[in-house]
Amino acid sequence: MPRRLYVTPKPQKKHQRGQSLVEFALSSVVLLLLVGGLVDIGRAIAVSETLANAAREGARHGAWFDAPNQRTPFLSDAAIQSAVDQELAAASMPASTLKPGCPAVSDGNSYHNPPYPSGVYPITANQPWLYICYNNTSGPPVQGGGQDLNVIVLYTYSPITPLISGQFGTFHLAANEHILVQGP
Repeated sequence: MPRRLYVTPKPQKKHQRGQSLVEFALSSVVLLLLVGGLVDIGRAIAVSETLANAAREGARHGAWFDAPNQRTPFLSDAAIQSAVDQELAAASMPASTLKPGCPAVSDGNSYHNPPYPSGVYPITANQPWLYICYNNTSGPPVQGGGQDLNVIVLYTYSPITPLISGQFGTFHLAANEHILVQGP
């Protein structure tokens, strides 16, 4: 019967065990940055979706037409802001600040659609500003048919990951909803 030789593995040297710890420490920094970036991107998408829902709900609420009485009872800044704030509160966001007039646009379009210059966004991060425009102007609402209602919610988003916020600062998010108000 032939004899088998068993080879025992060489014991690891002490510096090889330390090398694994250093490699883990270096790779964990990169992994934490990736996870933090993904969390911030997910948060930004959720905030953007909330802003879009709030603008849509404000516009829908303001354009509601009471057919039996032939009027639009919620076509007022206060009623529209209340609808927007309810939507923001449902997502645990602060109430909006109603700003006068319509925001200027940076590309010259006459519908007050994005892009907007930096000056019309909130100075403080994570605070929504609300603009309500009627017939693409800043005038008061006029009861009647064929009126364009434009609800604009602007937000300055601040990432929670320190490296991302330190490197890129804040981001501007905008939600804009046009709706045609029915009239008698």
